[in-house]
Amino acid sequence: MEGRPLRIALDLSATRLGQAGVARTALQLADALDDRGDVEVLRIGVGSTPAAGSTARRALALRLDLAWATRGARAEAAARAADVLHLPLPRGPLSPGRPPTVVTVHDLAVVHHPETLSRWNRTYTQRTLPRVLAAADAIIAVSHDTAADVAAFAPAATDRIHVIPNGVDGFWSAPAEPAPSTAPYVLAVGTPEPRKNLLRLVDAMRLRRERGSEEELVHVGADGWGDVRLPDEPWLRRAGRVTDTELRALYRGAAAVAIPSLHEGSGLSALEAFAAGTPVVAASTGALPETCGDAAVMVDPLDIESIAAGIDEAIDRRAALIAAGRQRAEQATWAAAAERCATLYASLV
Repeated sequence: MEGRPLRIALDLSATRLGQAGVARTALQLADALDDRGDVEVLRIGVGSTPAAGSTARRALALRLDLAWATRGARAEAAARAADVLHLPLPRGPLSPGRPPTVVTVHDLAVVHHPETLSRWNRTYTQRTLPRVLAAADAIIAVSHDTAADVAAFAPAATDRIHVIPNGVDGFWSAPAEPAPSTAPYVLAVGTPEPRKNLLRLVDAMRLRRERGSEEELVHVGADGWGDVRLPDEPWLRRAGRVTDTELRALYRGAAAVAIPSLHEGSGLSALEAFAAGTPVVAASTGALPETCGDAAVMVDPLDIESIAAGIDEAIDRRAALIAAGRQRAEQATWAAAAERCATLYASLV
């Protein structure tokens, strides 16, 4: 290995099921690692994306969980002479082996809010997570909040936990025109599923409009589950899946970005909104307070009144929150995350 870059097999299979959340962070980490001279990234697990809701998509999800994560990823990494295998989800080999394995844990919603996960996701994770954590040579937690959760769940893994926060790509702070809109709006970004708490956000927006506020609600996200159906309201616009360029414009034009999630392991949309220059109102649960610091208005996600008042405050304090948010985003870089990952990889070989 001396004299050549470390060969890191980075599992990107999550990109076959969507482009948000874990898929987005894995791709951005891959790009940041590519910018380094001491790491060669082997992108494994990539492939076609079946249509949402199709039988092929469900079959793919099962194959990735039952065969790829447990055996296939390591076999592919070994076949390509990788020095380290990095899986960006706590889905991985169930026993130790070669090459050494790093798994990233974004949150332990399966422990704190199992009711917000699909039945398959909940059952599979509850049965495999202890073995995946025990088998991993290193565990990355994306926040101190998640690290504490992992340590409490698997005390024997404590000395293998490394906190490496997600970064935010410079793309989000690049100059861009805001999305054209005939009315001011609050933006929500996330897959429509129970943990995102979107129905309470809709109720909070309804309450605000009953009190005379003019902002509409724009939701970005697709491929939902858990019977989360946003109601039909003339002031609610479903943007669905959008490109990053479109999303950046939506961030830039929003009166505020609302993140009322019941639990988040980090808060990528908060960092993106900070970088884009938009005030944020976020839930005071999970890792969101850690990610946001004093750059966002924190609210009780179970209290519709709190959410509504938080949106009002974020809009009223727009200038101060934008300044604080941009400073927060400047401190959260993918280059810093890649540096810490590269150091961790090197320690394992």
